[in-house]
Amino acid sequence: MHSHRPTAAAVYSALALVALIVGPPVVLLGFLEPPHIPPQAELAMPGDPAFLVNVLLATAWLCWLMFTWSVLAEVVRRLRNVHERAVLRTPFQRLAAYLVTTIAISVVAPTPQAFAATSTVTAASVDTQKTMREDASAKVEAVQQHKTYRVKPHDTLWEIAKTHLGDPMRYREIVKLNEGRQMTDGTTFTSEGWIRPGWAIRMPTDATALEPRHERGAAQVEGDSVVVREGDSLWEIAERHLGDGKRYREIFKLNKGRSQADGRRLTEPGQLEAGWRLRLPRRALVSSSKPSPIAESVNAANAGSAESVTPRVTAPPAGQPARALPGVSIALPGGGMVGLSFAAGIALALATVRVRQRIRRPIPEATEAVSVVAAPRPESAVQAVEEEYRQANEPIPDDYNLVKDSFTTVPPVTLDVGVRGGETATVNLSGLSLCLGGDGAEDVVRALFVALIAQAEAQRVEVVMPRDDAVELFGDDLGALVPHLPGLTLTPTFDDAVTHIASEHISRAELLRDAEVNDLAELRASQPDELIPALVMVGRLAGRNSSYLESFIGHAPSIGIGTIVLGDQLDEARCEVRADFQAVADGELDGVGLFHLQRSEAIAFLRQIAIQHGHEELAAQQLTDILENEVSGTEAPEAKAVEVEVSEVENASNTARLRLLLLGEVRAEVNGEPIDIPTAKGLEMLVLLAVRPGGQTREEICATLWPDVEQPQAGYRFHAALSELRKRLWATTGSNRKLTSFIEAENATYRIDREHVWVDLWEFQSALADARKAMDPEIKAAALDRAAGVCRGHLADGAPYLWVDLDHRDPFTIAAVRALLQLGGIHEKAGRSKRALEVMEQALTLDPINEAAAAAVIRLLVGLGRRDEARLRAQHLNAYLASLDLEPAPATREVLRKLHSRG
Repeated sequence: MHSHRPTAAAVYSALALVALIVGPPVVLLGFLEPPHIPPQAELAMPGDPAFLVNVLLATAWLCWLMFTWSVLAEVVRRLRNVHERAVLRTPFQRLAAYLVTTIAISVVAPTPQAFAATSTVTAASVDTQKTMREDASAKVEAVQQHKTYRVKPHDTLWEIAKTHLGDPMRYREIVKLNEGRQMTDGTTFTSEGWIRPGWAIRMPTDATALEPRHERGAAQVEGDSVVVREGDSLWEIAERHLGDGKRYREIFKLNKGRSQADGRRLTEPGQLEAGWRLRLPRRALVSSSKPSPIAESVNAANAGSAESVTPRVTAPPAGQPARALPGVSIALPGGGMVGLSFAAGIALALATVRVRQRIRRPIPEATEAVSVVAAPRPESAVQAVEEEYRQANEPIPDDYNLVKDSFTTVPPVTLDVGVRGGETATVNLSGLSLCLGGDGAEDVVRALFVALIAQAEAQRVEVVMPRDDAVELFGDDLGALVPHLPGLTLTPTFDDAVTHIASEHISRAELLRDAEVNDLAELRASQPDELIPALVMVGRLAGRNSSYLESFIGHAPSIGIGTIVLGDQLDEARCEVRADFQAVADGELDGVGLFHLQRSEAIAFLRQIAIQHGHEELAAQQLTDILENEVSGTEAPEAKAVEVEVSEVENASNTARLRLLLLGEVRAEVNGEPIDIPTAKGLEMLVLLAVRPGGQTREEICATLWPDVEQPQAGYRFHAALSELRKRLWATTGSNRKLTSFIEAENATYRIDREHVWVDLWEFQSALADARKAMDPEIKAAALDRAAGVCRGHLADGAPYLWVDLDHRDPFTIAAVRALLQLGGIHEKAGRSKRALEVMEQALTLDPINEAAAAAVIRLLVGLGRRDEARLRAQHLNAYLASLDLEPAPATREVLRKLHSRG
């Protein structure tokens, strides 16, 4: 199958060019006399027809000369492969450039016959091709030559350049080496942003005093501890000294919170500083005096070197998938692996859907039952990615702020493709050229495709793909999603995809020429309102002629076009992907553990993106499931793994000395006065047992509170925290072990003593249960008023408990908002406008973007004659909706119309 060229455009352009160059002289010389210098008499009478004819003829000849000059200039520029514009430009330069470029791009692609002919003589030019490849490799190696510096607190680029390069003005070289690179915390380095402690930034090769030197093969172990070297990660240390990178958790547990020489402490696995001393487990598998097998092989290959050599890539055994690294990559339940930037895109999609559901949540009818239930959870791959994203971001971002702050039209500069040496490996999107082959290539293309689509909103990315290749990679399920995947263009055939790219190539080249700039980066800087997305073609080259595609790939970097293809035809871009997803290539991707997705995982992510971007059928089904669950009080099949207590809970008397308040900021009170719980884990244990009043075993509590600690150490911590908690509660309440233990233990299950501890959450659940049983609206309103009385805020508001955020906070908030909306509706219908307003205001405090509550507040304020406040509320509502690019619902528009029409 041969690639089809846009011959029609080339033929039309050639005909137009010939007509404009040959046609005017033929007409002017064949049918009209040439212009002549008029005598003095004619000059004295400019109105004479002969004079006017001569002026018109001279103008026509001048235009022809300028156009011909423009064509010659563009031809010379094309032949010399010069991208800069000519110094002398004419009014016809753009037209000439368009025609010449269209013809040139078509002509440089050889015909199928020519391609076949050239393939027979390829052997004669092997040395030439080899030399070209060696030159390209040399250029890549030259670009990659750099040193690494770990950013310290209070560092600035100016000070770093002054200290390590001898000249503060050389900070620009550091910026150039790092611009667009993904840092270890997931942030992208930009010249306009701040640098952060812990970043590993590239430095020029002449940088000095960056890190202490170590003797080759030295293990850097002193006793049962190890000194962190520049660029080390816990995974690498565990692999080097324990023989297994997965044992990094043991090192983290031994050292978490220990003070280091610089006064700082290890709080997260990814936060290491050179020079820190870390304790090692005593049951180390690798002797500290013996280098690892990988280090031995590196030392053997570099015998005679005076300095230590640390391998950048640790390749797993062949046939085994690359392992995910904490804080860098995410392993999925189905076997895929993605990066944190990918997780950010999916978390944004989920947050967008949740925010829209919150906005449109209606006021329940008085007859509806309000319960605390779990919302349907996303598919396992999507859920795993969101959980990892939340664990990597502290504090956990609020859905509304995450969505509001995500709106941008700036195209991404780089694409994360995998992991190397404990860091994320990235490639530049502009001019990206990947030709992937091997057993794992299809899974890698799926991951890169989904990563691009997740960033494609707001004209940021456009992905072009042949329809048959899309079906082969993703299956028939993709067809229904395509209209709701932003930036995706499916073409009927591969030829049409190439033609689309070629057409865009011509269009962008003309934009650059018209703006008088040399590349797309300059154009975006000079014309920020010009939305030009990153353009990437994805497809399969096997069995297809790549010559036409190759003909303009060389110009792609300047105009922001990239290619990701399956096959082995593009020599310079070829990359073999092994079954373990390790890349084998001549360039910078060699040794990278590439991200990858199986078909089912990729479709799961694409479904979520489609819902985010308006797939009404999927979104309606999801919202229907949520609303049905809220009304019926049952959980959807997808949510069976989520434990949310929905039954009525027997609570202690409201006069109990110990009160535990969870709806809002967590607080324990004795006789109405707050008390301090000495250990954070003791307070968290109280919250856990209050949220799960049915009780928890010691193993279940340990798994929630100390997920990374193994038994029996977790058991020791449990009993220590429980003992301290009880002692504190006895001391503050004047009680003792004989009267109450506050946390009872029965049949290996621990639960809060319901006789001596009053919990506001249980009161809330009990009030909802009474409201569900009530048949009379007034009795229901009394029960809901009890629930409203204990709603001070979100469940465990501000507490850094990830398990609360994932499984409990949203269900309780949704139930509280629905209960308040229902209560407000009952009071409004009964004519109690002031009480209804108070309740609706309380609902808005819990969920400021709920449109129904905001509209009710506006309506009630108007009814009470407080129009100025109503107008202010309307402004707030419109601002919230506008920040999410949404319009008011019809019912809200009617409320706003009445407000303004009567004002």
